[in-house]
Amino acid sequence: MAEKRQSLEERVVWLETQVGELNSRLAELDARYESGGVGKIKAARQVAAADSGDASEEILSWVGRTALLPRISSLCFLLVVALALRTVTDNQLLDPQIGSLLGMVYAGGLIAWGAFKYRQASPLAPVFAVAGTLLMFSVVAETHAHFDALPTVPAYIILAIVGAAAALISYLNRVAAPVFAGTLGMSIAGLAIDYPNPVFPYLAILLLAANLFGVYATRLQRCSWLRWILLLLTLLVLQIWSFKLGIFLGRQEYSDLPFALSGFFPMLAIFVIFYLGTAIVGIIWRAQDRVARFDLALPTLSCGWLFVLGRYVVNAGNGSPQVLGIVATLLALALLGIAHWMGSRRDDKARGTNAFSLAAVVLLAMALPLALDHPLLALSLLSAIALGLTWVAQRWESGGVRVTSYLLQFYACGALVMELQGTEVATPSALSALAAGALACIGLWHFRWVRTHLPAAESLVFSRFDKEDRSAILLLLAALVSGFFTLRVGIYQAMRVFHLEGPGAFGCYQSVLINLSAIILMAMALWRDNRELRNVAILVTLVGGAKVFFGDLLGAKGVPLVLSVFSFGLAAAVDSIVLGRWQKSASGEQEPTAESQTVAEA
Repeated sequence: MAEKRQSLEERVVWLETQVGELNSRLAELDARYESGGVGKIKAARQVAAADSGDASEEILSWVGRTALLPRISSLCFLLVVALALRTVTDNQLLDPQIGSLLGMVYAGGLIAWGAFKYRQASPLAPVFAVAGTLLMFSVVAETHAHFDALPTVPAYIILAIVGAAAALISYLNRVAAPVFAGTLGMSIAGLAIDYPNPVFPYLAILLLAANLFGVYATRLQRCSWLRWILLLLTLLVLQIWSFKLGIFLGRQEYSDLPFALSGFFPMLAIFVIFYLGTAIVGIIWRAQDRVARFDLALPTLSCGWLFVLGRYVVNAGNGSPQVLGIVATLLALALLGIAHWMGSRRDDKARGTNAFSLAAVVLLAMALPLALDHPLLALSLLSAIALGLTWVAQRWESGGVRVTSYLLQFYACGALVMELQGTEVATPSALSALAAGALACIGLWHFRWVRTHLPAAESLVFSRFDKEDRSAILLLLAALVSGFFTLRVGIYQAMRVFHLEGPGAFGCYQSVLINLSAIILMAMALWRDNRELRNVAILVTLVGGAKVFFGDLLGAKGVPLVLSVFSFGLAAAVDSIVLGRWQKSASGEQEPTAESQTVAEA
């Protein structure tokens, strides 16, 4: 009996143990279940529900803060009144002049009410001011074009007054919306008046005012896009003006010029002065620390584009090309003076120097040949100016001006090639040789100087894009091309003295000159251990080979052709020998380095 009782107690203890283990396992499974997918899904649903509630509340809060719904409703009611006036006028229930007058009074009242609301800091003030401004422009353009109830001069005056009123509202309340609407609206409405034959003097004055208001708008809020749009519209109008003026002068005399096309060059001068002045203001007295790209690009774009338009009109018969070239050259010198003044301002890191230097270079490249009436002399002076720019760039520590000097030197060489190709391909003269020789000497001097004077370390161009100043190779290429055109004159004279003329002989002897130049460059590269000269020599060899196989072999014969092919073969052989030695020397330099590394590791 005692044994049965003991076994029963043992079974009870065992059952209690099993029940405890089962409870612990159930608790563990429950914990895993809660921490698994279902728990995460529930938590995610709860978070999503909370987030959706927060997002909706945030949207409603934003709508309330910006007064979006009141502004939309106010705009709709304002449009209803304007559309009702338009409908009544279109259905001839009102006289067009009376309807137009009521529309202008209504738009003017909205502008005045918007200005009043701005003083009260009302959220509806932008709605009234902007809607009234745009409505006024629309009424003026429609009244002038559709109803013929408003003459041209009063229409332009009203547009200018409304634009000035919008700018004044922005000035008094330090807000940007009215002046944005005013500048764009007055420009587009001005283009619509008398389209496609506007009165260009009035339209140009209106666009000048719009550009002025745009400058002020960028002082309130950084918005270069507005000034870009106004600049493009202005240049477009001036270009159309020049085209129409050229067409008129091609058919009639200048004395018969109507007022709608008159005053082109005075307005051109006014726009040049205005754009250069605003660029100086934007760079020196900028509203923020960083100079806007628009202000940096404005001098080059405005001067270059307007000079092209002026030259087109002059070529059409209105003025002297040389006078235009002299005036533009003087302007370019003034731009260089402004660049020098900006470069001397050490307290501002010489900002803006390259903007005006590039504008001066572009203007000189186009105007100096007209002013001197001698392209070769002008190109020689441009080459010397490029060398001088490199020197002042080193003083100003301006990498941009240094690159501009490279481009000017390369342009002078390219323009020389185009000039000689067009006039003296077959019979080169001593004058062309003198000009090409001057460019070659200046180009070599330029290249040697930049290789002994490194660019400024803090220059953006050379610290990010051209750390090793590889772009200076353009100077060497320009000097080589100029030297080639110098020596080819000697070849031509030697052919005439020794009676070596023949079919394609001049071209073959030029190929010999190119291949000999490649040999000399490769020898100098090996002597100085200069990879830059080596690469240039390879390029010259390729040029010589292309000329031999695709030019001389197709059009020449006899001894000149033999010399041409032989010279290229000699150049290729020299290149092969030098490059082989170069590779051996390079591998010899690498082996000790590897051995030294092995010894160091050991």
